Amino acid sequence: MTDTETNYLTMARVTAQYLADCRAVWEPAAPRLLPDYLRLTALLADAAAVGTTLSGTNSRGYTDAKDLAEDGAVAAALRVVKGLRTVQLNAHRPELAAVAAYTKSGLDRLRDENLLTALAAVAKAAAPLAAELAAERVKAEALDDLDQKIAAYRPLVGTPRGQIVAGSTLRTTARKLVAQLHTAFEPLDTRMDSLGEEPEFAPLLDGYQKARVIVDAGHGPQGPQAPK
Repeated sequence: MTDTETNYLTMARVTAQYLADCRAVWEPAAPRLLPDYLRLTALLADAAAVGTTLSGTNSRGYTDAKDLAEDGAVAAALRVVKGLRTVQLNAHRPELAAVAAYTKSGLDRLRDENLLTALAAVAKAAAPLAAELAAERVKAEALDDLDQKIAAYRPLVGTPRGQIVAGSTLRTTARKLVAQLHTAFEPLDTRMDSLGEEPEFAPLLDGYQKARVIVDAGHGPQGPQAPK
């Protein structure tokens, strides 16, 4: 895991502990927050299981061939997506809206067949626009690279990763878990922000926001960061 991912996991654990400590306060007032809280704790349990598996092993071993192929395909797709966005500036095409909206965090949240479908959609949308893309400095080599990266990733879809947590339902890497944690915080942030509008719950919100601060061990505290 990268330092950024480790820092985010640390923040998530601190926030989950804060919510656990204050559960008697927020649960009666906002019962719909409970499923969101439980999803957060479930993801953190999966992260702990991954951490147990990784302990005693070189963390690089966890990034197996499938992860590397996936990362390469996503990077290649994003290069083409940026070109498609530029093409959209010249002449708006509604049929490009979906693929032009892809982001790294959005693609990182997709897995296996869903990711493959998204990558193929980018390649399909770009193919007839090769000339326009080339004019925007996304040349044929970039399109070929995407096709090659998709071809390398496709046979690995559905195959197990190099490290699997035995007996658990975990089917994702630590990087994917962090992406899911970003998503899990979206409803929590919204509900807590709404609850904090009531004066009696303002201290609760203040504590939550402080827990949500991501601390960079090498550079000190950062401000609260919204999920991407």
